[in-house]
Amino acid sequence: MAPPDPHLLLSAPSRELKSHNASTYNAIVARYNAWTVWHNPARLHYLNLLLPRLPSTGTCILEVGSGAGDPGTALLTTTLPEAHIIANDISIAQLSLLQARLAAEISAGKVEIRQGDMMDLTFAEGELDVVVGLYTVIHLPREEQGELVRRLGKWVRSGGWILLNFAGKESEGTVEIGWLEEGKESQNVMYWSSWSTEESRRLVEEAGFRIEIAEIGGPEDFFWVLAQKVE
Repeated sequence: MAPPDPHLLLSAPSRELKSHNASTYNAIVARYNAWTVWHNPARLHYLNLLLPRLPSTGTCILEVGSGAGDPGTALLTTTLPEAHIIANDISIAQLSLLQARLAAEISAGKVEIRQGDMMDLTFAEGELDVVVGLYTVIHLPREEQGELVRRLGKWVRSGGWILLNFAGKESEGTVEIGWLEEGKESQNVMYWSSWSTEESRRLVEEAGFRIEIAEIGGPEDFFWVLAQKVE
């Protein structure tokens, strides 16, 4: 079977692109998790900038794109043992690994798994204290990135926080066939998109957040934003 045509895929509906991403992450879960270890120092650096700003008890955290829970979810559970963490990911394979890794925390009700598209999540106004989304918002079409940030402005309580990263360079949309499978015929598809850093900043501020940190950092020069919800 011939590989998919990336040019045709760029005009595909959002649901189709996300379905491809989910299938690809399921197929390459072990390879991806080994490869992405080089991003972990950046993840930990920015999470450790967030953690001192959070209350030690009663914190409800949504983590979109949690993956297998290493290192993000694991760090949140150990640093904030009384927090309730909602781990969301589109990949069933990744969440199966998270479930095995954090079985005790899940059993105790400290970690809740919600598999699926982050755009299908719903919360009441002010229900969340914190939202973390690292290397995941980029998988949404740009219009949905803006809509997600607007929703976060409603879901996160006054005084709460978001920690997100966006791609550092603007792209209307990119499709790669056989990502992390160099030299192989593949049906695996990965999709990304991004606004400019200026537009990503604007979206965050217009959603009601005051930016504490907005900088290019980590491998591949992502745009990291740590921001607090204000009245």
